[in-house]
Amino acid sequence: MRTQLIAVMLIAAALDAGCDRPRPVPARPALFVVKDADTTIWLFGTVHALPHNVVWRTPAIKRAIARADSLVTEIPAVDARTAARVYDSYARGERVAPVAGRLPATARPAYRAALARTGLDPAMLDRLDSWAVATAIEQAEVERQGADAGHGVEAVLAADTLGKPRLALESLAGQLALLDGLGPADQRQLLVRQLADPNDYRRTLAAWAWGDLAALAASNDRLFAGAPTLEATLLTGRNARWARWIAARLHRPGAIFVAVGAGHLAGPKSVIAMLRARGLRVARVQ
Repeated sequence: MRTQLIAVMLIAAALDAGCDRPRPVPARPALFVVKDADTTIWLFGTVHALPHNVVWRTPAIKRAIARADSLVTEIPAVDARTAARVYDSYARGERVAPVAGRLPATARPAYRAALARTGLDPAMLDRLDSWAVATAIEQAEVERQGADAGHGVEAVLAADTLGKPRLALESLAGQLALLDGLGPADQRQLLVRQLADPNDYRRTLAAWAWGDLAALAASNDRLFAGAPTLEATLLTGRNARWARWIAARLHRPGAIFVAVGAGHLAGPKSVIAMLRARGLRVARVQ
């Protein structure tokens, strides 16, 4: 409890730093390794957007990055213009009702509060599918707290591994298709849960920074409790596919640094748990 409180205080300082030279905030996120005689695969949980003063590349992480001959992320690097075009092709709904009309009455105050905090244009959101409204609000909440993808783990790893091959477990279009394929009720449920927990980013960041897998798993539980379709689509189905890929990759020699969202490496339904269920030894090295 005390270490978790310290982590929360450190991350609060990072998010609230308003001076020109905010103090560096050390982080020590979890790092795992699975290997055999001629293959080493590091597994690292990421936060896609970070405050720029969070310092997370510990000696153990730097060694793993240096030793790796390739980087594997959820999706490949995509330029902003292409990403916006692909996102727009999935996000714009056809004949959707205004967002307030899609929400239960109990969630409308939280929606109004989110609009007030983020400054998002409700007319713009009214043209989007409900899953896209949820992701737009989530991104705006993160940016409002001083974090951005340019300082996120994937962006830093891309720079650190420049010149090395980069592979991806999914594509941007594939990820968006998963969200877009959810039915209206499941999309609405995702939006309601996003609105109900505006502080999720702070908690997730603190848990990641301290390597607190139990807290990361609890975040998954809050999001997916009573929502089996959301869980299967966004978490467990993807974890199973990634675990299969990692297990198969062990059959070829090499050193691979795999970086995926931190929530995918925490809890009894995580990639780590699924690899161990296959009889593989996954060791936590940090």
